[in-house]
Amino acid sequence: MHLPVAILVTLATSILAIPAPTPIPKLESSSPRAALRGSARNVYLTTCTTRSLSADSTSSSAILYNSGDTSSSNPSDIGTVSSERAIQWVGYTRRVPLGSGIFESKIDKGAETLEKSQIAGSAKLGREQFACFRDGVSTFRFADGVLGAETTVCTAEFWCASIAV
Repeated sequence: MHLPVAILVTLATSILAIPAPTPIPKLESSSPRAALRGSARNVYLTTCTTRSLSADSTSSSAILYNSGDTSSSNPSDIGTVSSERAIQWVGYTRRVPLGSGIFESKIDKGAETLEKSQIAGSAKLGREQFACFRDGVSTFRFADGVLGAETTVCTAEFWCASIAV
């Protein structure tokens, strides 16, 4: 059977235009991330170490992702606690300025001893409520300067997910 060239081109173009389905990672049902998978915004409460040619420093920052996907995107905002050194997130109410408002976290006393993904407290950004969980393992790396002469590595102590889905 012979088809006119115009039909072959149309068929070939149509076949190429069909997107392949993207596999969705399987999450364990016991994980709070599975329950809050639809979370629009995630905030990581971190301790950061910056290494540069002139000096090293440690600080505490809140790293905001508006898209919910932290693996393939840059953070939407990073707010640093106004302190010359790292602070404790546990047992205190902490306020961090972000572009979309003040992020206020309340991490329960003793939460640093929880297993990963156990509920550790709450937070809010304006009127938006967040549930916070123990993390302790997620890391974020940022390079700056000529050839990355200044490198900041942040470890997430806690992870807060918006409960507005």
